[in-house]
Amino acid sequence: MKLSSELLRRILNVWLLIFVVGSTFSIALTQSALFLAFVFWVWIMILEKKSLIPRTPFDFYFLAYIVVGIISLIFSLNPEAMVVVFIKRLLLIPIVYIVAANVTDKKFLKILLTAFVGVTVILSIIGIQKYLAGGGGLEGRLKLYHHYMTSGGILMIVSLITFAFAFSDASLKTRVAALACGILMLFPLLFTFTRSSWLGFLCGLVMMGALQGRKWILGVLILAVAFFVFAPLSVKKRALSVFDPHHPNNVERTYMWKAGLEMMRDYPLTGVGDMDLGELYAKYKPPEAKEQHGHLHNNFIMFGVTLGVPGLVVFLALFIRIFIRELQIYFSVPAREWLLKGVALGSLTAFVGFQVNGLFEWNFGDAEIAMLLWLTVGLALAVDRIHRQSRIQEDPGS
Repeated sequence: MKLSSELLRRILNVWLLIFVVGSTFSIALTQSALFLAFVFWVWIMILEKKSLIPRTPFDFYFLAYIVVGIISLIFSLNPEAMVVVFIKRLLLIPIVYIVAANVTDKKFLKILLTAFVGVTVILSIIGIQKYLAGGGGLEGRLKLYHHYMTSGGILMIVSLITFAFAFSDASLKTRVAALACGILMLFPLLFTFTRSSWLGFLCGLVMMGALQGRKWILGVLILAVAFFVFAPLSVKKRALSVFDPHHPNNVERTYMWKAGLEMMRDYPLTGVGDMDLGELYAKYKPPEAKEQHGHLHNNFIMFGVTLGVPGLVVFLALFIRIFIRELQIYFSVPAREWLLKGVALGSLTAFVGFQVNGLFEWNFGDAEIAMLLWLTVGLALAVDRIHRQSRIQEDPGS
């Protein structure tokens, strides 16, 4: 039986939906669904005998990343290890294109978001119960995913997207529901005790309030005050440790960053290769450093160390370009288009949260977080496309 392009698109959308839902709790399900979505996308392109890959403002930067990555691979201290990691990272970038190309209408966009938020709410409830049953405290840090830092990053991104609809011009019912879901997600986020994710969420929320107006800034301040009033003592102490220069975690990070800068000095042009840095860090870390890691707890230092200064410049340029484009998309969508506006705002603030989180963690190196990053970028581009198409339909002469 010959399948039509329309039927193949529906099947592709099902796999995209499974990919989005699975990204909150299962890497195996997520990657399997993503692979099958790509299979059907290629099938459609073969059937229609044309490319359906959209051009984006980021194509040049992705190509530049491939170039500096290949150069770094050639000169890597461990080419065999790097080639696997490099390919895995490259295979995540097409998420931007498949989402931008196939999320083509508000109905499907709404289905994706409802499932995305709904599953995260369920996981949040399970996470709260799991944390309380475990006795709580820093020793019982919540792991919704395989690691508490991954869990913190995922909850940070999804909660910011959810809160964006509480800030939108949607119906009162939708805004109240978004606010309730967002607040519910904050509890498991707090229980991960991942300070960088907390900071990322706070910075994303502050930007959200700043973009929406003064009254929303007041709402953010009220939320922050409520946190310090009602949060458990263990959470408060963990939050305040951010400002303690003598806290062991903070001290260890400074050791890693100093070692990373020395590595960049020694391998400025090609880097050491995108690989585990455990053995290399052992050579560069000061004697007083107690922790041993395979990364350096900072995205930009990691880019400079693994890909050299050219790689660092490429990613700085790429991230600046993404921020500017997402900001443009947000301002281009009118407030009455609350669904599109909410996705644009959520994607933008989630991107900001990711960057702040990445100042203290190697979250780009976490495949689960990187997938969500590229998903939000793809959604922002999809919003832009849907909005442009709706304007053309409303005014064919525009």
